[in-house]
Amino acid sequence: MAKTYISHWRCPSNIAIVKYWGKKENQIPCNASLSLTLSESYTELNARLEEKTNDDEISLTYFFEGERNAAFEAKFLKFLNKHQVNFPFLKTHHLVLESSNSFPHSTGIASSASAFGALALVLCDFYEQTQGKTISDNWQQTASHFARLGSGSACRSIFPAWAQWGQIDADKASSNEYAIPITEVHDNFKIMHDAVLIVDDEPKKVSSTAGHALMNKHAYAEARFVQANQRVAELREILKSGDLDAFVSLTESEALTLHAMMMTSADYYLLMRPNTISVIEKIFAFREQSKVPICFTLDAGPNIHLLYPEVYKTEVENFIRHELSDLVKSIIFDRVGQGPKKLT
Repeated sequence: MAKTYISHWRCPSNIAIVKYWGKKENQIPCNASLSLTLSESYTELNARLEEKTNDDEISLTYFFEGERNAAFEAKFLKFLNKHQVNFPFLKTHHLVLESSNSFPHSTGIASSASAFGALALVLCDFYEQTQGKTISDNWQQTASHFARLGSGSACRSIFPAWAQWGQIDADKASSNEYAIPITEVHDNFKIMHDAVLIVDDEPKKVSSTAGHALMNKHAYAEARFVQANQRVAELREILKSGDLDAFVSLTESEALTLHAMMMTSADYYLLMRPNTISVIEKIFAFREQSKVPICFTLDAGPNIHLLYPEVYKTEVENFIRHELSDLVKSIIFDRVGQGPKKLT
């Protein structure tokens, strides 16, 4: 009787504080990055392995939110074919994937991070089920490695709370091959909130892949890579010390630097929208008046992640509802998360 294997994982997205922008072959980053893993923004992936008689090629059926999705199926199939040597069961089994997101598309939340993070977790799980042995001595590290090969930022989603990807001189444990968890964190940063302010929910005109490629001949690329690595080291000290003012300054400078790289590329482009600027100015004014240490960051798009510690939750969320709601299409309230979860 043919045996069917099942694996069901929930993997969160993450938002980078120090940005990764520019990559080499095999998803190797040009600079290190450090991110906050989210809680309520995640992909759930329900996977099934079904034995087959034809083992000539890998076969996959992919459903997104109940409907067959040919584009993502092709993307996942390309990934599986490229890395099939690591997962021998792919030749002898048909893989069925059914996924859904807790957040809508084009909202400034990295769906590729949560999707490829979930896929890597499922594949590692199936390896252990079918081979009858552990995939490695460090399960999270291995899952992070394979997640990276699908989507660079996905490698950070394997870990809870704060995670770093990319090698820096200050930490010999850091790597370009996988992310590592950041565990020395002051109480000020242990319960951080992230209100995702949706300024524009239309698909962006320039993909992140194309944006990364523009760093290859960027006039300021090398200086940016050095700066980012230095800022990762700085941010780790800030997280350890609990310095909220320093966190605000570094976080906002990083967000604007990312967009400055886009605006000064040879094929320059602008992803911020008028209401992005309006919201940022409102944040500046509120912080100046209230002395509450809130700050914004941006992904490669127009939407804003507003970060604030737990102790200021009521005050900040009143500000969001009263001052910002007219400038945005919707708001997703999220917070620091505990990483992936295997579901039954």
